[in-house]
Amino acid sequence: MVHRLLEPLFRLSVVVFLAGGVVIVAGQAVAVAAGSATWLERVASTAQPPTCIAASVCGILSFVLSYRSKGAKETPDDRSDDRTDDRAAAATAAK
Repeated sequence: MVHRLLEPLFRLSVVVFLAGGVVIVAGQAVAVAAGSATWLERVASTAQPPTCIAASVCGILSFVLSYRSKGAKETPDDRSDDRTDDRAAAATAAK
């Protein structure tokens, strides 16, 4: 249940921090092209704090979500082991 709440928050934080990064880079590129040092500083000072906060939240949530229970999702490795066991059982039964 906790994962149902945290996963959308994680996705939202990823979108926010990536969008913030795009805004920072694009804003600074425009400021450099325009030769405006004031605008360059404003873009960084305005967009950087929320972007860094979103990136921090994303990192913390990704760490918490990495502790998902082992049985929550089946991995491809789990499925291949089952198939190998089924083939061995079928071969033994055929003999």
